[in-house]
Amino acid sequence: MFITDIKYYRYGTPLKKPFKTALRTVEVIESIYVFVETNVEDMIGVGEAVPTYVITGDTKGGIEAAIDEVFKPLLINRQVHESLLDDVQSAMVGNTSAKAALDIALHDLLAQEATLPLYQYLNYNPGNKQLETCYTVSLNDAEEMVEDGLRYVDEGFKHLKIKVGKDNVETDLNRLKALRISLPQDVILSVDANQAWDVDSARYALKQFDEADLNIESIEQPVDRHAYEALGELTQNFEIPVMVDESLFSLNDARRLLDVGAKELWNIKLMKTGGIHQAMQIHRMASEASIPCMVGCMMETHVSVTAALHFSLAAEQVKRVDFDAPLMVVERQIEGGIQYSSAKVTPSEGYGLGIDRQSLLKKVSQ
Repeated sequence: MFITDIKYYRYGTPLKKPFKTALRTVEVIESIYVFVETNVEDMIGVGEAVPTYVITGDTKGGIEAAIDEVFKPLLINRQVHESLLDDVQSAMVGNTSAKAALDIALHDLLAQEATLPLYQYLNYNPGNKQLETCYTVSLNDAEEMVEDGLRYVDEGFKHLKIKVGKDNVETDLNRLKALRISLPQDVILSVDANQAWDVDSARYALKQFDEADLNIESIEQPVDRHAYEALGELTQNFEIPVMVDESLFSLNDARRLLDVGAKELWNIKLMKTGGIHQAMQIHRMASEASIPCMVGCMMETHVSVTAALHFSLAAEQVKRVDFDAPLMVVERQIEGGIQYSSAKVTPSEGYGLGIDRQSLLKKVSQ
């Protein structure tokens, strides 16, 4: 099976309501859907890239240029083989979202060729896990966040991720207190600061959260992504477990996090790792160090989140998933792929990603 062409399409998917974090506000998910065509009839691999420039540095134009100038010349007319996954990673520096889209599409093809769902292609003996996604409470005033939190709990979500970091620590603490008082006590609360604090502010915030006894499961990326030593210090000096997110893009990042002792929780995202191939390598390091992992997503739609689900099903260290973004959109783009039953997430039947590729292509290319 040889690659004959690579096509891509921009497509905007509106959200039901704006999604706010310390870094940005999103009203529309801007996806670039990638289709890798082959010389075998009906064998198409599909992937997705999203331009999260405040985290990955990627823009829509940059993703498209990477595909046109680097990945098309690299991949067209070559046989579909696992070696292409390494080639995609080494072809250029950065550009992890574009790499992820091609990596996902290649994995989709490899699993289709093997006549296996992708999670079985990645791991022939995957654990029998029942995965449940958390739901993120967008950063607003306390009253609105409580209203949102209560609605998500009513919809069946047992773990809420609370966005913080845009205002002062006291305001964030009041938000968390309001949520903890208003929500059932068995609802898990975790906190995500999205790099919002400097080191001193992070120390102060974690001290306040510890002393408030709010039963916070974890606090995610409290400091800048390059503040590795600070992540290690915060991990070792406070009761609330520290989850690493934006500091974990690559294998080199993973090694450095191990060196500084930031190894309580890791959040692996395909848009950061450049796809499944490097995510599996990072996961192996986490497994060797017995580090529990979450698999999350940016503001992505069903295609790339389906790939993240298949990776999660194949990865034994994945204890939690954060796949809520497709639930926030007004309209689902695809048939097949990830399926939701309240918080429970499962893959659809079918080889590769299990997505109806032709219907997706027809929709996004109109």
